Amino acid sequence: MRMTGLKGLAAALALAAIAWAAPVAAQERPEGCLIEIWPDYLGPGQQTHQVRETLTTDAGDIYAIEFGPMAGEYSKKWLFFLVHDGCERKVFLVGSFNYITEMARENGSIGPTERRYHLDLFQPEGHNTLEFRAEVPRYEEMREMALDVLR
Repeated sequence: MRMTGLKGLAAALALAAIAWAAPVAAQERPEGCLIEIWPDYLGPGQQTHQVRETLTTDAGDIYAIEFGPMAGEYSKKWLFFLVHDGCERKVFLVGSFNYITEMARENGSIGPTERRYHLDLFQPEGHNTLEFRAEVPRYEEMREMALDVLR
């Protein structure tokens, strides 16, 4: 997906931040950017990623990032970044972190080869887990949920 202008710049900033590919001097990034606050949870880790789509809302642009196969301690399926003024201000995450999956296996709520998926909202003031799932959610459902929680 090729983007130009301010939208392309914002997408490039978000991707550069999560990929840690192009470090940006602290004075160039506004305060409260979530990548800097939650780097382990929101960074790509060992996973490949790409922009799946860009959604324009009154609150700002939302970049839907799709990740490759689950890998690493903090595996993600999708991240939805609300970008405003060149900074990710809210993030809706659909992931399957190893420690959460292990807890679910230990308490018997999933089998030994299954994963526990969680839907989280990250904001400058904190993080909330919105729900847990025993199966990979559908993208379309997560897209709608992201639009609801990020506006």
